[in-house]
Amino acid sequence: MNAERMMQNLLALCAVPSVSHTPGERALPAALREMLMQIPYFCAHPDDVRVLPVSQRAEDGEMVFALLRADAGVRRTVMLLSHFDVVGVDEYGALAQAAFDPQAYTRRLRAGEMRLPDTALEDLQSGNYLFGRGVCDMKWGIAADIELLYDFSQASGAPACNLLLVSVPDEERNSCGMIGAVEYLERYAQENGLDIAACVVSEPNISPERDDTVRVMHVGTAGKLMPAVYCFGKETHVGEPFSGLNADLLCAAVTQEVELNPAFADAAQGVCTPAPCCLKQGDLKEAYSVQTPCAAYAYYNVITARSTPAQVMERMRAAAERAFERTLAQVEARREAYARLSGRPAPGAQFYPRVMTYAQLCDACRAAHGEAFDREMAAFLRAHADADVREASVAAVAHAHGMLPNREPLIVLFCCPPYYPHAPAAEAGSLVRRACERLCERGAQLGERLRIDPCFMGLSDMSYLSLGQDVDAGALAACFPAWGALYGLPLEQMRRLNIPFVNFGPLGKDAHRYTERVDLTYSFGKAPALLRELVSLLAQG
Repeated sequence: MNAERMMQNLLALCAVPSVSHTPGERALPAALREMLMQIPYFCAHPDDVRVLPVSQRAEDGEMVFALLRADAGVRRTVMLLSHFDVVGVDEYGALAQAAFDPQAYTRRLRAGEMRLPDTALEDLQSGNYLFGRGVCDMKWGIAADIELLYDFSQASGAPACNLLLVSVPDEERNSCGMIGAVEYLERYAQENGLDIAACVVSEPNISPERDDTVRVMHVGTAGKLMPAVYCFGKETHVGEPFSGLNADLLCAAVTQEVELNPAFADAAQGVCTPAPCCLKQGDLKEAYSVQTPCAAYAYYNVITARSTPAQVMERMRAAAERAFERTLAQVEARREAYARLSGRPAPGAQFYPRVMTYAQLCDACRAAHGEAFDREMAAFLRAHADADVREASVAAVAHAHGMLPNREPLIVLFCCPPYYPHAPAAEAGSLVRRACERLCERGAQLGERLRIDPCFMGLSDMSYLSLGQDVDAGALAACFPAWGALYGLPLEQMRRLNIPFVNFGPLGKDAHRYTERVDLTYSFGKAPALLRELVSLLAQG
């Protein structure tokens, strides 16, 4: 493994500002192909490097498949998976453009052009870190994969198995790149006679509890569901506030129930997922008036390690019911207190808690309107094809609710994209476990402490390499208003692929921050050699 060449490739990759859903992201596949074509094997076999559209939508960009073949007839294949998009650079301030030139950015930090937190400043002063957007998340991984292809292609004798590099866009947004890759991968493997035995990913370890003296191999990954609520109250004039029910109040009560609630966290195999957080909350009132808001919404980030979507939504139902009951009791208590204060009656309205799922809402609307409801919703979603898929989901629920004859207060439960299934840890005795155990032994010989971790806590495309039998595809689709029209997952292909994986990345820090950085001594020293050994172990079986 050539550390100097790997560094030059990393810098060249970082120089392409491949922020998700920008022209820079769309430019990266051509740059990656050019790097791959420097490998003698691909010069002789140019058709084994393919730049392919992710979907029929040009804005979804392109993905790269590069196949380094072993001897003819060898089917066993190890997949090298990466994403080439990065998050934006607004937080870099005046140094935003320099973020894509890590060497220049690091020099400017040393010149004191940006104030750094103490830990980042200490790393900067050590001289052992390179700062910049994408240096660890995850262009180091792409540079390492290119170097693996170089190394295996130049080794004496044919490699023990085929190596397949797959690099995709959009991991940092909706993972449309990986979704497209999964839809294509099964056919690609059949056409090329491949059996994909395992996948190696090189994301940095971002766990806040990590010990940077231990090199971690993740053999499972957390998932994510984004449950949402649409809260419909009862409008009223602000001069008669107790005659209605403010949707903002009802929505805030749900957020109080869900935010940081440990009941939504999963504890499994010695890990515990983060508590949930509200990612967005607002109401649907478009202009100022003295009428209270009729409808509000919120959606929440729920990380899973063992809970199914159905279980998460049951917890959401319980939280929504508690919030509704508490809100009504609070309103009544305050109405009575106001009446005592004012010395005159405070007329109020009587409401009852009502919570339903989006599927139940649609059933009620079909009962009222028949097939016209489905036609109306299909047309509505088509009209929102270019909208943000989360905004379109909220709008779809509101539109469906507009066709419900019963206009009493209501909470509707649904889900917003994206959905990431969790993947349980590879089992004892499996190919991945055996390879990782042997790599721990090899690491000890090199003076490195390695550990097998059951769950990668950062969301990643690893989630789409398989699908557990406990995920009900029909029930899942029913939770998402945008499913099938604006969003969806190739669930059956994921289930059939069932590719075990291991994540083994660089020593990096502060992904998604202006202090993102990668360690130089380990990440360009022992890490590439260990990564090569890991791939060799997987190749040998």
